Amino acid sequence: MQKIILLAVVLVAFGGTAIRAQDKPITVVKLEELQKIYNAPNDTTYVVNFFATWCGPCMMEIPVLNQFYQDHKNTNVQLIYVSLDAAQTLKKLPAKIKKAKMEAPVYLLNESQDFSWLPYVDKRWQGSIPATMIVNSKKKVKAFFETPMEKGQLEFYLKKLGL
Repeated sequence: MQKIILLAVVLVAFGGTAIRAQDKPITVVKLEELQKIYNAPNDTTYVVNFFATWCGPCMMEIPVLNQFYQDHKNTNVQLIYVSLDAAQTLKKLPAKIKKAKMEAPVYLLNESQDFSWLPYVDKRWQGSIPATMIVNSKKKVKAFFETPMEKGQLEFYLKKLGL
């Protein structure tokens, strides 16, 4: 019975349906769908944070990112969380997102576990997480960081990039 329930949850999630955590949807996406979001032809700067709930440094930086989101949620700078957790952990993800108080949009990336998709995010990405990408398509600006963010770092990078 438990296997049938788990299978139903996975099928629903990978069918494009969002699950909810703290009244925020967690949408399962392929890389191509995610790229359409952060490469939108507008003047929004997207801060895309790749994380996993099993990653200690990822979870340690979440409060910094949550504060960044609060400080910028009514601006043209938008934070997006992208979970690299395995599909098997899908049913546990909402509770972990809620516990971490993540209010920014959360996406679960549905890509192969061989990480062959990494260069399509950034050619230099070796696969370390946490990783954060800053993108503004209109201004043709992109930066990528394979390190946990500390308080004030994102603001520093945005200023340095002219965003």
